[in-house]
This record gives sequence, C-alpha cells and structure tokens, in this order.
Amino acid sequence: MRKSFLILVVLTVSLTQVFAKEAEDNAAIVAATKSYVAANSGTIKITATVEKVEGDFARVKVSPQDSTATDPAWVFLRKKDGHWMGLTLGTGFGPEDYEQLGIPKSLRIQ
Repeated sequence: MRKSFLILVVLTVSLTQVFAKEAEDNAAIVAATKSYVAANSGTIKITATVEKVEGDFARVKVSPQDSTATDPAWVFLRKKDGHWMGLTLGTGFGPEDYEQLGIPKSLRIQ
C-alpha cells in the first residue's frame, strides 16, 4: 500500500512539473508571437493561440481582435538559446517554405 502511494505521489509531482513547464513555455511563445507580429505587420491587437509545439518549434494561430482588420494567420517560432523567436508569419506556406525554415512535418498546416 505504501509503495503504491509513493508511486502516486511521484507521478503527481512529475506531472505537475510537466504542466508547469508547458504553461511557462506557452506564455513565452505567446509573448514572442505578439512581439513578432507587432514588428512584422500592421496588426498590434491580436489573439495568439499556441496550436502545437514540437521540440524547439511552435505553431501559433493569430487572429486580429478586430475581425475586419485582416485575416487570421500563423506564426512559426523556434527556440534558440532559451528564447522563442518568430521565423515567419503568413496565411499559407508551401513545401519549400517549410523545408527552408526546418519546420517539422507534424507542425505543417495541411
């Protein structure tokens, strides 16, 4: 009984650390996305939703708060030296775009 309880406690602590790290990464990804969009487009007020992260790459969907301002788009980011940095922003990407940027196949928009 004690062994089962101990295993449960270890699993709970481990999962809590994983979820905390994921939340921390998502916050950093959203902040980097907003900075990248502000620097590379005319849209400043956006909603950023982290859709998927794989290793050091992330895909984020960005939508303007004013839906008449522009279409939703995606930002791809890469983590380098501990910091998330925007790679590209757009509404459509071709195979050559993904290859040139090294974006994993699992993050590519179908």
